[in-house]
Amino acid sequence: MKDGTAESGDGGQVVAGRYRLLRPLGRGGMGVVHEAEDTRLGRRVAVKMLTAVEGLAEDDEARDRFLREARALARIDHPGVVTLYDVGVAEGTPYLVMQVLDGLSLAELVARTGPLPTAVVAQVALDVLRGLFAAHEAGVLHRDVKPSNIGLNRDGHVVLHDFGLARLAGERAITRTGQLVGTPQFMAPETIRGAAPGPPADLYGLGTSMYLMLTGELPFGDSTVDFGAIVDRALGDGVPRLSGRVPGLPRFLAELVDGLCAQDPAARPGRTAAMEESLEGLAADGREALAALLAEEFRREAVRGVLSEKVRFTAARLLGEPAQDPGDHPEYDWEEAPPQQTAEPADALRPPTLSDTTRRLVLSSMTPQSARSRQREAVNLVLRGELQEAAQVLSVVVPVCLSSLGPAHPTTLLSQYWHAVCLARLGAGDRAVDLLARVNRHADRRTGDRS
Repeated sequence: MKDGTAESGDGGQVVAGRYRLLRPLGRGGMGVVHEAEDTRLGRRVAVKMLTAVEGLAEDDEARDRFLREARALARIDHPGVVTLYDVGVAEGTPYLVMQVLDGLSLAELVARTGPLPTAVVAQVALDVLRGLFAAHEAGVLHRDVKPSNIGLNRDGHVVLHDFGLARLAGERAITRTGQLVGTPQFMAPETIRGAAPGPPADLYGLGTSMYLMLTGELPFGDSTVDFGAIVDRALGDGVPRLSGRVPGLPRFLAELVDGLCAQDPAARPGRTAAMEESLEGLAADGREALAALLAEEFRREAVRGVLSEKVRFTAARLLGEPAQDPGDHPEYDWEEAPPQQTAEPADALRPPTLSDTTRRLVLSSMTPQSARSRQREAVNLVLRGELQEAAQVLSVVVPVCLSSLGPAHPTTLLSQYWHAVCLARLGAGDRAVDLLARVNRHADRRTGDRS
């Protein structure tokens, strides 16, 4: 098959005769990641198919370079570096087999909570630094250090993943047409200019990620700003200095971020015992605090799901989907809720409203699974009257659902229905009517198919 997989006897796709693909976990510019079963060892793994660079021949120099560095990465045994189990090329498509990370990315956490406590920032930075140094000592560059590639496990441990090995298999920092590959928000200036990345470029990515953690803002402003304008800022004045800007921020941390984000790679600090000792001192109980933050976010997600159960029942009934009425008393211990209670329980459990910047950061890496979660969030926003924010979320959720789940899938139809509600209440009646007509058309087909 084109993506390097073959059909197994039970209809599932199997990579390299061993890894049975179960479900997609994410999709990016370089390929798609699947949860899979290692049929030989009987364990759960993540398989990344680098479909952007398929078609590598046996004697391709890029193929050899990719396999060589991937094998070097596989030899790294460090808690801050994702465990790489296997690597290969299936029918011309490179693939990586890695551990499955259970938790959130740093991008997702900041999007949900805003700026992080100093101890948490210091702990994440320390773990990433040590992971990068372990990789660099093994001769491996990450090439794509950014918040979405920094995984946070439920126990508060930090893991670097999604090393940019795909670029070794044929991608350059600047394409033949001059189009930048990647996001300039976290990309070192020398890489943007087309120079080969080195260890300082990875450290720059950490510096910009720390900037996001400490401020809750992207280094060069809103990610919807013109792409060229962001590049100009990255190559011009660079990342705004933190020293003296964030009240209460320890001087060492501000100076470290400023140093890591220096325009000149030679000016960025290298590894020193003093740096690690200072971060350790600031981290204190940072790992425990990070684990607590993650636990609270998972609790909020569960509560949001319970609160929207009634909404899902009503919408499912509208579309003719079988659903059981959850009743007026969701199974949730309201004693755990904040003490202030209003006539509407959802208000007492309202999660922090995401800023436009951080919301777009989360939506930029949306998968079908996260689209469903964001849809539930949008419905809660509608019920609270925050129509502009709900419409913004749904304007991204709907295209993801259309492309990944199809136009007749219940999640797609529900997303379009609530998008139409937002548009109607915001005064865009014509667009709302058009969208509802599409929903009704597919809903009628589904009803006809069942009759």
